[in-house]
Amino acid sequence: MAQYYLDVETTGFDPKKDKIITIQYQKIFNSGKPADKLVILKEWESSEKEIIEEFYKIFMVENKWEFIPIMQNHIFDLTFLFEKFKKYGLKVPDLSEYLYDKPLIDLKYMLVMCNSLNFKGAGLDKMTNKNTDGREIPQFYTRKKYKEIEDYIKQETDSFLEFFQKCMLKLPQLIKD
Repeated sequence: MAQYYLDVETTGFDPKKDKIITIQYQKIFNSGKPADKLVILKEWESSEKEIIEEFYKIFMVENKWEFIPIMQNHIFDLTFLFEKFKKYGLKVPDLSEYLYDKPLIDLKYMLVMCNSLNFKGAGLDKMTNKNTDGREIPQFYTRKKYKEIEDYIKQETDSFLEFFQKCMLKLPQLIKD
C-alpha cells in the first residue's frame, strides 16, 4: 500500500476555466512521516498539459493500492484533476465511479471534528502552524512570484503532515479508551 500526500494549486475555483499551476505529492509512511521527498510539478516550468500528463502516469495506475491519496478537500482537487485529464484526452472514469472504487483519505472531516463539528474555521491554517489559507496563490502566479508559491506549498505540506501525524498518534487511543 502506497500512501501519498496530494494537493494542487490553481488560478481559481472553476476547473473548466482556471488552470492547475502545481501538483504536489509526497509518499508517506502510515505514521504520516515522509517516506520520500516532496515532488512539485510546476506549470511555469513546462505547461499545464505536461504536468497533467506526467502526474496521470503516476496517479491513474491499474493497481488501486499503488497510489492512495491522502488529501484535504478531495472533491476540489480531484474535480480539477479529472477535468484536466479529460481536457488533454486522457482516459478517466467518471469521478463518482473513481471515488466509489478507489481508496482515499480526506482529512477535511477530521479538521471539522476537531473544530467541534463546525466547517467554518476548520482549515489547516486554523488548526496548525500554517500561516495562510492560500488565497494569494493566484496573485503570486500572475506576478510570477513562483518562489512564494513554492514556499507556501512546502509550508502547507509540513502543516498537513503535522496534523496527519497527530491524528495517527491520537486516533488509536480512542479505541483503547
